Amino acid sequence: MRPITTAPKPDVHRAAARARCQGAALASLALALLAAGAPAHAEKADRTKPMSVTSGGDNPDVLDLKKHSAVFTGNVVITQGTLEIHADRVEVSEDPEGNQLGYAFGSASKPATFRQKRDGVDEWSEGNAQKIEYDSAANRVRFIGAAQLRMLKGSTVTDTATAALITYDTASETVKLNGGGTAPTSGTGTTQSTSNGRTTITFTPRAASAAKVVAPLELSNPASGPSK
Repeated sequence: MRPITTAPKPDVHRAAARARCQGAALASLALALLAAGAPAHAEKADRTKPMSVTSGGDNPDVLDLKKHSAVFTGNVVITQGTLEIHADRVEVSEDPEGNQLGYAFGSASKPATFRQKRDGVDEWSEGNAQKIEYDSAANRVRFIGAAQLRMLKGSTVTDTATAALITYDTASETVKLNGGGTAPTSGTGTTQSTSNGRTTITFTPRAASAAKVVAPLELSNPASGPSK
């Protein structure tokens, strides 16, 4: 395994320290693939935790400090607090304006996955697709190819969504499901739809809250007629 972590390290040499900082910054771009795809009320403490990227492929990971891009290959695992993403390959880049673009690639037999806890409650969101795409400039996360999203309360699945393509707009907090045909692709790799042109959403009814009991109106001193 080849770990990369954002945890602080001793500043032994200026150039080496600068390279480590740039490498850590590029590695942290991969976190956006998961963080932006999660519900609005994700675990707040996650952003303060160290972020780690590990991989174990035959090919070396590549950090291009000049182009501000990084490629991780071979059983890539990204974690930060409760956030966790798994993929065969992760590609991330950042333009001069700070816009981030990232892809997490899986396959039909082994899709890319993510999981994160919601803030303050024992609820989780998780999902998988053949490819997960994050575009910060477009405020968009797309789950492409046999995409699935799930909400869990504890370990119990409550709500689910399945489609060839699931698009999450992080600005408007809206989700679109497309079921027909082959999901659009971008970047490298191909994806195929396994939803048979259908989208499916399943909602679990929430437990009804107990009816509020309203106490009858009581007067401590009964009203009396006009005094004489």
